Amino acid sequence: MKMQGLEQRIVQTLAFFLPLSALIYALNIPIYLNFIFYREQFLIAFASLSCAFVFLSDTNVSHVLINKNFDHFFRRFAALACVSYGGYGTVYYESILFMIGFITWDKVLAASLGIFFLLEALRRCTGYVLVILGIAALCLPVILSSISDGGWVRNIPLDRMLTLIFFGQGGIHGIPIAVAATIVSVFIIFGRGLIMAGGGDSIRSISSYLVGRNGGGDKVAIVASGLFGSLSGSASANVATTGVMTIPLMKAQGIPSHRAAAIEAVASTGGLILPPIMAATGFLIAEYLAIPYSEVAVAAVIPGLLFYGCVFLYCHYAHLSIPKRNTDNLEPSKTKPGAKQLLWDLAPFFVPITVLIMLLFAFYQSAEVSAVGGIIAALSVGYTNGRIRLSTIFGKLLRDAAPQIVEITIICGCAGIIIGVLGITGIGASLSRLILQIAGDNLWIVTFVSALACIILGMGVPVTATYVIVIGLVAPALISFDVHPLAAHLFVFYFGTLSFLTPPVCLSVFVAANLAKSKIGATVIEALKIALPAYLLPLLFVLEPGLIGLGSFEHVAFVLALTMIGLGALTIMLLPLKVRLWNQPVIITRFTAAGVAALSLGALIS
Repeated sequence: MKMQGLEQRIVQTLAFFLPLSALIYALNIPIYLNFIFYREQFLIAFASLSCAFVFLSDTNVSHVLINKNFDHFFRRFAALACVSYGGYGTVYYESILFMIGFITWDKVLAASLGIFFLLEALRRCTGYVLVILGIAALCLPVILSSISDGGWVRNIPLDRMLTLIFFGQGGIHGIPIAVAATIVSVFIIFGRGLIMAGGGDSIRSISSYLVGRNGGGDKVAIVASGLFGSLSGSASANVATTGVMTIPLMKAQGIPSHRAAAIEAVASTGGLILPPIMAATGFLIAEYLAIPYSEVAVAAVIPGLLFYGCVFLYCHYAHLSIPKRNTDNLEPSKTKPGAKQLLWDLAPFFVPITVLIMLLFAFYQSAEVSAVGGIIAALSVGYTNGRIRLSTIFGKLLRDAAPQIVEITIICGCAGIIIGVLGITGIGASLSRLILQIAGDNLWIVTFVSALACIILGMGVPVTATYVIVIGLVAPALISFDVHPLAAHLFVFYFGTLSFLTPPVCLSVFVAANLAKSKIGATVIEALKIALPAYLLPLLFVLEPGLIGLGSFEHVAFVLALTMIGLGALTIMLLPLKVRLWNQPVIITRFTAAGVAALSLGALIS
């Protein structure tokens, strides 16, 4: 009992310390205090303590080893090992870095332990998919070197590869985990503060208000799921959160179960691409391209709005013939709030978001500083409306954010293993060359192969990890065809996101179908119909970068107009055949829409 009490105190301390250290480092406070150290020293300590947190907090008890008694002993040993190799790497990093080419047993042992316990912590956090990818990446050089003549992969001894992956600057402790342990962590804290201040209830308030006005449960689902999705960073988790509310509303409105589930799945998945947060992947894009995050967010605005515009259009016309039903019995309040009450209800969501956007785009502050401003605004609003007590808020805020910070840090660490292997052995460059050889001089083939790679590697994998894993393979091939680098990175991000909707591993659809009690097949087909414009958007802005705001105002406006017409007509064409529009025969409206879509989109990419 005493040992369990000690473990709980250590877990509570780590839950407070890890988010706090991320805040301090992200705001460059050590530099202001003239406390200088290597970034990798902080990352090694942060990642190892994150793994120790996973083991001591008993994360995912279903993933025990052998039996509970052995697993209990193993978790304590693993936590101690994490602290040991993390302490070694942090304290001796400078000497290790300067002599990284000399492979010694202590470096190999620390690197081996670090990689093993990182993968075990990942297994307990997310399951086996990413662990299998990580192990496959480590085994891949051995397999390829045995069947290759050296032209595709450099033959590097295993001990050297493990050392470089763990202690090198392009492996586990590279850009992905650096972004996760700084910018992403700060935005996770911002999201928790938003929810604690009543941001979730704010979204429900606007949802209830809209339902009370027009019974549009489908439109409520789009708004609520989009807003929640941008904050949550997980499409399937977003479906589970908002679908409990929106799917019953849509079914009560008379929308078929399979379509209600499809709308929720598509709207929740689309939230990942919405600025200003973009599921935290936008920060990685900015870091890789060495540009301000505001440029990434601005570039993502037009495609994001076009995506949701098409979903709105589909739902509006698909459900015109459905008679409005009374949905008040599904809401806690049957009266519409007044304007003042509505503004008060919306303040916990819109005030922090407004502060964040103003700091990012009007005052040109960094993403970290802007997020801290949003946190302060959220806490201020929460204190004003009585939801937050100042005596306990800071500790609760950090501790609530810790599990998500730890999980995404460990995920990015695994992605670092894959990136390190691809870079150290030269496999990444070889695969990019292979894509170019397959495509020849045809950009269409490159985009098709790249999209396929993003979707396949993204199945069952968090979108941030998908982006980090695939970007080194796909982006060089696209950029070699003079595709704008920002368009190439957004292309990878978008198709990685769409893997949540693409069979056979369409997690968002599976979760939504379960909530709606609908047939999987019908739900998948409906989701693909609704999301088809989203599959075309990345192809369009790769071919025409004006779609992400690159170019003159006149050019961007012209491109936007053609895209709106083309995707709007495509959405009309995809409507259920029983939906009759403008009192015209179905065959006429659908063929007309198909012609308009072909002409508009053809003019755009010609």
